[in-house]
Amino acid sequence: MLERVVDLSLRYRVLVLVAFGLIVFFGVKAWRDLPVDAFPDVTPNQVNIYTESPGLAAEDVERLLTFPIETAMAGLPGVETIRSVSLFGLSYVGIYFKDDIDIYFARRLVGEKLQEAKERLPAGYGEPTLGPNSSGLGQVYWYTIKAADPKVSPMDLRTLQDWSVRPILRTASGVDDVTSWGGFEKQFQVVIDPDKLVKYNLGFKAVVDALSANNRQVGGQYVNIGPEQYLVRGLGLVANTTDIGNIVVAERQGTPIYVRDVADVLEGPAPRFGAVTENGKEVTLGISLGRIHENAKSVVDASKAKLKIAEATLPKGITLSPVYDRTDIVDKALGTAERALIEGAVLVAIVLFLFLGELRSAIVVIVTLPLAMLIAFILMGHAGLSANLMSLAGLAIGIGMMVDGAVVMVENSFRLLSHYAGKAVDRTNVILQAAREVVNPIAFAILIIIVVFLPLFSLTGLEAKLFKPMAYAITFAMAGSLLLTMTLVPVLASLILRAKAEHDTWLVRAAKRVYLPALAWSLERKRLVFGGALALLVASLALFPLLGKEFMPNLQEGAIMFRVTSIPSTSLEESIRVSERIDASLRKHFPQTKSVLATIGRAEKGETVDVNYMEILVDVNDPATWPQKMTMAALSEAMQDKISEDVPTVVVGATQPIQMRVEELISGVRATLALKVYGQNLETLDALGAQIKTILEKVPGVADLSAEANKGKPQIVVKVNRAEAARYGVNADEILEVVRAGIGGSAVSTLIDGVRRFDIAVRLDERYRANLDAIGRIPIRTASGALVPFSRVATIETDEGYSFVRREQLQRYAVLQMDVRGRDVDGFVREANERIAAQVKLPEGYWIEWGGAFENQQRAMARLAVIVPLTIGLIFILLYTAFNSLTYATLIIANVPFAIIGGLVGLFVTGQYLSVPSAIGFIAVFGVAMLNGIVLVSFINQLRREGRSIRDAVTQGAALRLRPVLMTAAVAILGLIPMLLSQGVGAETQRPLATVVVGGLFTSTVLTLLLLPLFYEWVETWRQRRRAK
Repeated sequence: MLERVVDLSLRYRVLVLVAFGLIVFFGVKAWRDLPVDAFPDVTPNQVNIYTESPGLAAEDVERLLTFPIETAMAGLPGVETIRSVSLFGLSYVGIYFKDDIDIYFARRLVGEKLQEAKERLPAGYGEPTLGPNSSGLGQVYWYTIKAADPKVSPMDLRTLQDWSVRPILRTASGVDDVTSWGGFEKQFQVVIDPDKLVKYNLGFKAVVDALSANNRQVGGQYVNIGPEQYLVRGLGLVANTTDIGNIVVAERQGTPIYVRDVADVLEGPAPRFGAVTENGKEVTLGISLGRIHENAKSVVDASKAKLKIAEATLPKGITLSPVYDRTDIVDKALGTAERALIEGAVLVAIVLFLFLGELRSAIVVIVTLPLAMLIAFILMGHAGLSANLMSLAGLAIGIGMMVDGAVVMVENSFRLLSHYAGKAVDRTNVILQAAREVVNPIAFAILIIIVVFLPLFSLTGLEAKLFKPMAYAITFAMAGSLLLTMTLVPVLASLILRAKAEHDTWLVRAAKRVYLPALAWSLERKRLVFGGALALLVASLALFPLLGKEFMPNLQEGAIMFRVTSIPSTSLEESIRVSERIDASLRKHFPQTKSVLATIGRAEKGETVDVNYMEILVDVNDPATWPQKMTMAALSEAMQDKISEDVPTVVVGATQPIQMRVEELISGVRATLALKVYGQNLETLDALGAQIKTILEKVPGVADLSAEANKGKPQIVVKVNRAEAARYGVNADEILEVVRAGIGGSAVSTLIDGVRRFDIAVRLDERYRANLDAIGRIPIRTASGALVPFSRVATIETDEGYSFVRREQLQRYAVLQMDVRGRDVDGFVREANERIAAQVKLPEGYWIEWGGAFENQQRAMARLAVIVPLTIGLIFILLYTAFNSLTYATLIIANVPFAIIGGLVGLFVTGQYLSVPSAIGFIAVFGVAMLNGIVLVSFINQLRREGRSIRDAVTQGAALRLRPVLMTAAVAILGLIPMLLSQGVGAETQRPLATVVVGGLFTSTVLTLLLLPLFYEWVETWRQRRRAK
């Protein structure tokens, strides 16, 4: 059948050329339309629920809000994990669905279940809402809003952000929401003076009720007056502080008592839970959130276009400045991958010319490279894949393999044509004959390469999202390569190649001078050569335990970020001062610093941290201007050490923007590695966490170890004294309302100004909230109308509580976060587990689990350990089908383990770890090793069928196939050299893969050329002897 395809292609050459002309057109279009990103979309199918309950402590948030919502969601179909965080004033519940569940279907399921959950929540404690349809990686574009005039207040800037910039930006394509962070949210505040309430014999509740009842707008249908219809509108909305102050609360003997008589009405800042500083000064930050599964670059481009429109509408002197742009890393990462592709392709072209020594042959082969890539781009577009670091790395790995089929086809065509040098010849017939000789082994070899990558399609979770695009890209390119080899290559060969005498190039002559004596020597000393190869294999496998193991190397994003945590009792104002000290320290000691942005606490939604936590994003100048040459990682470490030295009261951890978000998506914590201690009692969890922390501190390789400082949040506890309250006839609700609204402040109505909306909030004067004594003096009205101090009906005392409560799968847990440096994660976890088991006795109902990168690495390696042997079994079946012989199939498979030698030695020498990328490298090496084996055995068999003796067939077959075998290995090796040497963004993730392929192909090629002929002669001689008997 395959020979028929070649025959038809040569018969209808014009049609083939036209068809590939169309492929070029659609391929270029697909490349231009292909969405681009730095990384594949690793976002889990995640739906978030936020419930704001201002002023409620973490323990109360968990009990009253989080737990009922969690339990309602637990029964939903397709749910993998439920994680929650309860902290001061906010409940967050994240529901993670399986990847095959449509995200919009998942949101609908959660929305329906949320209606049931609302019935279980106590009234007045907040309304649960679905979070943005985004993810942790959705923060694609950050900008600050600044004013040239210092008279423009932070509250004015925040108002402009919320009501001028945000609405315009939300209309950008792909933007799901825009988060505002920092500055002061504007409120209309009614600050009540309790002494004046006493004077007018009024209660706190009377003011609240008056404000709610005097701010309405209604419609009165219509009235017909004569022939015309008039609509009736009842306007009673307040428009400013004067209107609010003029609201009547009560009347005494015909005299109205206004709100202004008992309270001050003013515009002021709402209580806030976070702030943003840039270069030591407070600013307002806007964050554009990309919709889940949207392409980051498209979202950023759309956001920039809308921000230009928004900036034009702002008052003079107000500017919008970008501070983080995801496309920066996208462009750098794609640049790294594209450079590797282009440089690899150039090297491949040079190698082909050096081996063939003939420009026409080299042109035929080189043409297949861009065409195979264009076919891959067309198929990637249809499969919904983006051009990213991993998918383009797949094409880079395949550069050598893409031309392998064409190399073998053209080399054989050129060899057969050389027999007719100087004679009249029907080139088409010669090319057809050449193609028939090699088309079957080529097709099987390419098919086996595709099958070799099947294990990657079996991966699940984060590793599947990372590495499946790579597998798809290789598969699509190899399928394109097979199509080209059977159709376009024979057509171009028949049009371009000429019959001329075959002369080995100087490179091939040099290779033969070394190889042929080595082969003859090996065939005479089979046991010695085989024993030596086996010893090399055993020696390389002995390196295996010495190689560390990790999920994948950290991607260096070209950005520096620090996680900074203070003690739980830290106030927002103190955190702002800490950020200013960090800014000053970095600017003083590191001239590389361009800007320092600190995001402190949380925005209204989307973050689950308290005000004692901040993230510092450091933007650096161009490395060419740095006073001394150093890597970004080294600079980050130096900065971290300096911050720890200058601000000893905080715990500092180094990370990167995307890395931190990915880590959070993986395990719910922002660290490379996390140890989770599960159990019910918070105090026990804290004690166990502290005990395990002292053990982990002594394990070599641990870095940035921190137990989340949780206990120690100072609290003022107001507890209703029920006996005294009953004696005075005061309801508990009245007492608690004073706590909630009077001390904490409560929004009781809304002032509508055009499209802008501002809360009208009530609270007591600062004098009555300043300390415990002041709170105790707040007057409260009894049933008889008398006023008694607050301390009579409630006890007021201080206590320590928790900053937050984490839960996963309906269980509380404590977290120890850490990074591992100078050793592999796998070895670190093993040693840590041994020490914990020896020194810690966990109470009944408590257990520990490791999360983060380690969890993914274990899952990926366990999956590959099962799938790889199955794949080798499938390859064996394909080999058996190709040769119809168990012997030859076994012969080729037996060569594969020797390909491991160079890869393991390469990793060991370069100090890299065994990771998922390096495992993919081994898979690629196996594919090329088998391709060479198939071509060599097929040709030796062909010579045997022509009547050659075993030794002649082996020697001549090996000599004739030396060039294509060396060419396939050389193009694969040199195609990856740019990736191996690259220092660009994303190079770290590709280097282990390139190291394994380059090292593996060196040993694999040498041993294939020596061991395979040796095995072949050994086996065939033995079979001949058996038949002779």
